[in-house]
Amino acid sequence: MSELRHIDWPEILSHLETLASSELARESLRRLGPLKTPEEALRSFDEIEEAQLILNMGRRPQMESLDLFNTWYERLKRQGVLKPLELKDVRRFCMEVVDLKSAAESFTSPWLKSLGEELMDAKEPLSAIDQLMTPSGEIRTDASEALASLFKDKQEMERELQGALNKLVKKHGLEPILQDRFVTNREGRWVVPVKSGQQHHFEGIIHDSSQSKQTVFMEPQEIVDLNNQIRKTEIRIEREIEILLTELSQYLSSQVLGFERSKALLFHADIRLAQAQFANQIQAQPCSFVQDRIYLVNVRHPLMVLRSDKVVANHVEFTAEKRILLLSGPNAGGKTVLLKAVGLATHMARCGLLICADDSSQIPFFRDMKVAVGDEQSVDQNLSTFAAHLKTLTEATKV
Repeated sequence: MSELRHIDWPEILSHLETLASSELARESLRRLGPLKTPEEALRSFDEIEEAQLILNMGRRPQMESLDLFNTWYERLKRQGVLKPLELKDVRRFCMEVVDLKSAAESFTSPWLKSLGEELMDAKEPLSAIDQLMTPSGEIRTDASEALASLFKDKQEMERELQGALNKLVKKHGLEPILQDRFVTNREGRWVVPVKSGQQHHFEGIIHDSSQSKQTVFMEPQEIVDLNNQIRKTEIRIEREIEILLTELSQYLSSQVLGFERSKALLFHADIRLAQAQFANQIQAQPCSFVQDRIYLVNVRHPLMVLRSDKVVANHVEFTAEKRILLLSGPNAGGKTVLLKAVGLATHMARCGLLICADDSSQIPFFRDMKVAVGDEQSVDQNLSTFAAHLKTLTEATKV
């Protein structure tokens, strides 16, 4: 990797990783390296081109839920009961699976077709979650008949309590001693805020005081029984919610294999979509792998294409007969840029990335690659040595 910095490979990876939607995929792209065989690289080319089909529809499925996956997945594997916040993460994952599956099923190309078939049907677990909670993570009051009935009872009792408090205030003329007109809640009990030192005006229970000690929160004796009833109803609501959370978690636990399989598919798709976005940005194409030829048509430096549309393209060819490339020209004339472009094309291809050249380009699948960099003096010495060898070869040919 240290040698590859001389051909701007770290900058390529740095830009590539920004195109992934999950940190999991970004981390993988940061470590992108050569594949083992040309067949793997060609398969990567094909999948990137198929990912471009989705992007060309004007959509980019997101996989941000992958970064939160392990937290709730491990609890489901252990038959744990998920909390609403965790269910919210499961819901997001299901939505992203549904979105990707819908996008993939629009095509018949091999990778996208298999993606659409292998992703779990996440609509059912998504529906089950939506029946229990809102998209923001709040438990729905109508999640079950029992829960709806309990919430209705609680609302009626709270209205009755409000009426009782209003009557109490008027009956005892308590307005002057109240700190404000708002009824509040302390430890699950409805109370009234009373100015400190005035609590002896009516019978009740002090539950708390303000931080400034200017206000005490009292529960009038007249509403104690009603408060008790409300609290009992709240406990029943909590128990019903716990039952619903348990039932939903048990159902989701039965889907763990589908979740695990879909996670791997989303991760792979996030990488391919990022690579496809990058290919679109640098106008990249697949190449062919051959044994004894480097033939790059309209090769360009990817980073220069990212920065400008006006990039000078070059043709580069090496064969058994054409084994030497001589570059000459003024400083800042593009010699180094061309050499980097050739190096990047060969390295990107063996990493399975589309290259910044025409699709008629042909290169060997390099299993090893060296980037030699020297200072100006060493370059001059190498050129002098090469010139001497060339002169010797020329004279030998004449003889």
